[in-house]
Amino acid sequence: MIGKALPPPANGQDPMLLLMQVTNAAFPTGSFTQSYGFENWLDEHRIRTATEAAERLRLWLRHNLAKGDAVAVTQAFRHTLYGEEQHLVALNRLVGAVKFTREGREASEKSGQAWLAAFQNIFDLAPVIRLRESLSADGQLPHQAVVYGTGCAALGFSEDQAVETYLWTSFSNLAAVIARLLPIGQVELQRMIADALPQVRECTEIARTTPPERMSASYSALDAAAMRHEVQTTRLCIS
Repeated sequence: MIGKALPPPANGQDPMLLLMQVTNAAFPTGSFTQSYGFENWLDEHRIRTATEAAERLRLWLRHNLAKGDAVAVTQAFRHTLYGEEQHLVALNRLVGAVKFTREGREASEKSGQAWLAAFQNIFDLAPVIRLRESLSADGQLPHQAVVYGTGCAALGFSEDQAVETYLWTSFSNLAAVIARLLPIGQVELQRMIADALPQVRECTEIARTTPPERMSASYSALDAAAMRHEVQTTRLCIS
């Protein structure tokens, strides 16, 4: 039954149009400028060119996101299909445990709260409301990946759509942040994103086939950069 989706919401809107709405930059997700440690690498001149930036972005996608947050999106999607709120609570706790940096955890929680509010206030999704209540009763704040997977299932998207869009939007958003710091031109930025699309597809399959007990964020060099970034004297982003 993997990949099954809940019926579309009662308002009868086309799931594809809803998907475009949810992934649009205007959707109120409380987004802010987060570099995940890349700003530290740029400050230390460990990244000097667009080619170097693209290479490290792809490593982040493969070794951090595909086996980390994207696994959580997959599992949240599946638990939502079966109404397994307690599994969602445990999953949310696990997501926080694999985030090694303080600002990374805080950013995930802040984004999670914004996503939860948007899904609830715009679409009035019952699974999202139940998730909020379950996490609140357990004393947890929601992480972005868990809320996204839950909301996508409730809106009638497929599992593949949920995971792939999470990976693609995460990659393109971080690439845009790096483009402002390096700087990289808009054409070069879009080329960088287009070149990553095959890997996004590959990482979608990795996320969907990785069991939750093997969830990890294994790009340790970037985690170390994010920790150094937290104490930089001057910075434009959070880590």
